[in-house]
Amino acid sequence: MDDRDNPGIVDNTDEMARKKPGRLGLSSNLWRLAAVLAIAQFSTALWKWEFSVFLEGFLEPWQMGVIFSSATFTGLVASIFSGYIADFIGRRLTIALGFIPVSIGLFSLAYFPVWPFIPVQYGLVWFGMSTSRLMARAIPADEIASDEGSNPARRLMMVMMPLWFVDGLGPLVGSILFGAGFESRDLHLIGAFCAILTFVAAIVLVKESLGSEIIKRARAGPKIAIRNLGRYYWLVAIGMVGFTFSWMMSIPLVGNICVGPWGVDRITYGLTWSLFSMTAAMVMYPASTFADRNLKAALLVGIVGNGVIFLWFSIGSGALMMYILNFVWAIPFVLFIGAERSIIVLVVSEETKGRALGTYDLLMGLVGMVAQLFGAMIWEVTDSLRFVYGLAGTIAIVNSLLLFVILVYIKLPKNRAET
Repeated sequence: MDDRDNPGIVDNTDEMARKKPGRLGLSSNLWRLAAVLAIAQFSTALWKWEFSVFLEGFLEPWQMGVIFSSATFTGLVASIFSGYIADFIGRRLTIALGFIPVSIGLFSLAYFPVWPFIPVQYGLVWFGMSTSRLMARAIPADEIASDEGSNPARRLMMVMMPLWFVDGLGPLVGSILFGAGFESRDLHLIGAFCAILTFVAAIVLVKESLGSEIIKRARAGPKIAIRNLGRYYWLVAIGMVGFTFSWMMSIPLVGNICVGPWGVDRITYGLTWSLFSMTAAMVMYPASTFADRNLKAALLVGIVGNGVIFLWFSIGSGALMMYILNFVWAIPFVLFIGAERSIIVLVVSEETKGRALGTYDLLMGLVGMVAQLFGAMIWEVTDSLRFVYGLAGTIAIVNSLLLFVILVYIKLPKNRAET
């Protein structure tokens, strides 16, 4: 049998070539993964930027809180199953199967956007996208493990760069379509077709990254790797709870504060979202270089910077300031997403990386469910989104003090930075 028929084989010439770092530090397989993620992102980026505004038109804040929390719950389920399953059956099949619920959720949302079915519909979308995002981190993590941790932040961040370009393109295209008379349901329908295309692309383009020996060790080891994840892993997770809470209580409502207290129309809001995502994509390479030199510093700068942005949201107004905010925001955001997952994959063994990422998403998702309901409740009680964001910013900055102490304590393996 040809070795290419066995996705677990990793010691042949083709596999070595596929894992060899290439342009911007990514192997050929990671570039193909990046292309699949970009297609997937368009299926949600086209409509997600205005989803909370769409819901506000016919739902109460508490209902919106239920929708976002329900979606986070399905993301938790995805984290539980996809992280563990991928360690046993491989990444490629797991990432492809994730796009089936995305298409089902979007088709039903386009034709039947009715309460109380919306939490289920949006939940299906979130389940599939959570699966793909987890694998988007697990596949680079496999390659990081295979060459002893070279440039972890660069690989984890650069594989997402095309995704962020598309994330900026989605609101731009969506705004143009709104201006041409399209409605939210039309964007949901287009997204459903894109999800089907992504399923096919994942099957055709992505190659398995998990070696057969690692799969054997994962199957032989404990199915629930709580103890195997180690002390450093759990300390980092504890240190991220406060920031995750502040993020999840506020981010789902970003569209509402923009078109409400900030006084920005929906199309302008979409354009500022595009600016944020495009800027994030452009700064990913230099940001990843900085992060790889000092992952701990990058994570702290990212969290404090995001906290400052939340406080800025609580006091600002107007289109010009929103453009400036979104341009600046992209920098701490990119530092945070690159450093956070890099540290997670470096403090666990190679056979538990998928489960480590899945468990981390599970824990942060549980925090997020509570935070989303809390944010919606604060909005309901105070009738002030500015207060919600002011509180979120304060929590993030206070949490950075605890995280600083934890990062000083933990030890990371030395990173071989390559140019």
